[in-house]
Amino acid sequence: MLAKVKQITTPLDKRVICISDIHGYLDLFKRLLAKVKFNDKDILVILGDFYTKGQTGQNHETLKYIMELSERKNVYVLRGNCDRIEDYLTEEEKTWIENLPHIIESNEYIFVHGGIESENLDQQIAINCMDNDAFMEKGLIFKRYVITGHWPCFNYTHQIPCFNPIINEKQKIIAIDGGIIPKSDMGQLNAFMIENQKFSFTFLDDLPKIVINKDQQETCSDILTITWNDRHVEVVEKGEVFSLYKHLASGKLMTLPNHGEFIDFNGDLGQPSFGTNYYLPVRAGDIVSVVASFGNRIYAKKDGIVGWIDLD
Repeated sequence: MLAKVKQITTPLDKRVICISDIHGYLDLFKRLLAKVKFNDKDILVILGDFYTKGQTGQNHETLKYIMELSERKNVYVLRGNCDRIEDYLTEEEKTWIENLPHIIESNEYIFVHGGIESENLDQQIAINCMDNDAFMEKGLIFKRYVITGHWPCFNYTHQIPCFNPIINEKQKIIAIDGGIIPKSDMGQLNAFMIENQKFSFTFLDDLPKIVINKDQQETCSDILTITWNDRHVEVVEKGEVFSLYKHLASGKLMTLPNHGEFIDFNGDLGQPSFGTNYYLPVRAGDIVSVVASFGNRIYAKKDGIVGWIDLD
């Protein structure tokens, strides 16, 4: 099936707010709209994956809320690969989802959940627009900026682990998915904004916060971060809280916590959901989000970037 394409106008004097991959986190979504002070003068584009996989009890409420939002003339909604037709939905809700566009096109930008093969938008395949993994790594170059969700920005990380939107000026691709579902223990909901052809963003997460009591320098060299595509490791030396592992794709050694939320084992082989040897640069008095604690060491997030902090 060919993709449905909707044309809109994005005047330069209007702010365009893009939010993707809400995944049923309705409370966080509402708070993010309040944080950016969304109003009738703005254009809001929701880039799909808005209601499934989310928190218990909020999926359907999220769908209904976004349907109400879409009645406003300045709100546009795309369909993502997770926006499936569920049995419990009303006929009206099913029809609304089925009629959603897969691509939104303006004079300046192309909005799509997963990705496109070319700017020949009338010839795009619908499922490929919704489900298009690692879109930025396919080497495609566009004339207009293509703004996408679907593939968490973290998965494009090869060194410093970051959940913030990525702007690839050469390819003219912008990825904005903050990974609130695949990385629910450290991800965030991003709002990417365009105003007078200038880009900015902000985000929210629900992680607990602490105040840091001493300065720490960042890791400067040989940074390794484990991502979804290259996450296999093997045990080199087992420890009580931390063990030494060999990352199979790179051959590098890394210390990781022995924690069920972060690593699944099959014998001596493991598949960490996250791992890095990066240490965050912090100063005494900084406020950071706590991802996980391991004695006097924590995984923490500051300004959308995750790394280790030694508290002692």
